Amino acid sequence: MRCVQMDVTVKYFAYYRERVGKDSEKIQLDQGKRISDLIDMLMARYPGIFNEKNLFVARNYRYADRGEALSDGDVVAIMPHVSGG
Repeated sequence: MRCVQMDVTVKYFAYYRERVGKDSEKIQLDQGKRISDLIDMLMARYPGIFNEKNLFVARNYRYADRGEALSDGDVVAIMPHVSGG
């Protein structure tokens, strides 16, 4: 049985863009994967860069919960947590 693949565009911002060394990349995932699966994959692909507690995720230009399912063609933005006054 063959798994259906989907393409997701990941956009990196600020610290993550600098550390990964690119603004964005296309990633193929199996259909049915969630944002948490994508984060786990990125943490394995780029060890020591992503701190799950200090990152925000947006899916299709709105903040997203890590449990949300991804769809083919989604755009996922990975941003560091920022604080200010």
